[in-house]
Amino acid sequence: MKNFVRAVVFCFITGAIIFSINYYVDSYAAVRITYDKIANMSLESNYYVGTEIALSERKAKWAKINIMDRKQYIVMGSSRVEMLNAENMGKKSFYNMCVSGGSSVNDYLAEIYILYSQEKLPDKLLMEISPSIFNENSGETRWKEWEDNTWYMRQILCGEIPSEKQPSLGIQWKDLFSLPYFQYNFQNLKENKRIWVENSDDWDNPLYMTVHMDGSYMYGRNYQNRYTEEQILQETENICNSRTIYCCGGYEEIDKDLKNTFEDLIQFLVSNDVEISFYLPPYSVPMYDFISNDDMYKVILEVEEYILDYAKKNEIEVLGSYDPSGSGLEIRELYDPYHVREEKIMDTLWRRS
Repeated sequence: MKNFVRAVVFCFITGAIIFSINYYVDSYAAVRITYDKIANMSLESNYYVGTEIALSERKAKWAKINIMDRKQYIVMGSSRVEMLNAENMGKKSFYNMCVSGGSSVNDYLAEIYILYSQEKLPDKLLMEISPSIFNENSGETRWKEWEDNTWYMRQILCGEIPSEKQPSLGIQWKDLFSLPYFQYNFQNLKENKRIWVENSDDWDNPLYMTVHMDGSYMYGRNYQNRYTEEQILQETENICNSRTIYCCGGYEEIDKDLKNTFEDLIQFLVSNDVEISFYLPPYSVPMYDFISNDDMYKVILEVEEYILDYAKKNEIEVLGSYDPSGSGLEIRELYDPYHVREEKIMDTLWRRS
């Protein structure tokens, strides 16, 4: 009997420890901080996530779409469009669906499916077209955080009806007593890391990235000012010398399957009365000069030519260019080798003739 009691007590204490650490650290935002909770918070205020543990931006955006009203104007893309907001775009009914490492065909398939399945396709859509969108070797896999939606949209484009069940973005009860989750959380606890989310009435924050109610982002002021102009130039030179332009490794040609899927998706949007504009985000002057003179990256210029030709044939507006000369972009107007500062971002959306 004593052994039985000891076993029960041992199991109870062990379960309590696992429960407590999983709840306190909550690395995957599965228990204490859920994506549904974050979404509801974002309806009323800006917020920031103070953590060194990366949350899924995609699931946070997904949860927000689930509960927000349909918007007339939506922006889709990567962190290079994160500073486009309702105010600087002059839109009242607006949402920015940007996600880091996004602007991929697979991300766009997922985003369009979520909107379409909830009858929330916008009247107008601004879609960033980074050159890597057609690179099968981009190495970007974060789209898998919502990949079921990607495959559902592919089924629709093939004329099929997907049979799916909307997953929960709320409490994941199975993780409360999960041993693998405990092991990961315990490791983070030893490093003094845990997930926490804070409401914010401010537009930005010195330390943390602020997520605005309209979906746009503002990196912390300290982060935006971490590089001097000379350091950005040096880092750009390092990128060019090592031939490591973001997501453009092994990029020999525009992938036909990705291009065809992209065109099918655009035609689907057009058939659903969505007015589309493409945005080509600029590189810095030194990086663009390198791209223009290196055979390894000639495909980047080919992507812009393709987009301009496709847009002309389909009467789609194109804004911006990979070439920074059209917007007069200077190094001092970037906060790192790829990202334009908020005060300059609107100048990069110049309309192509």
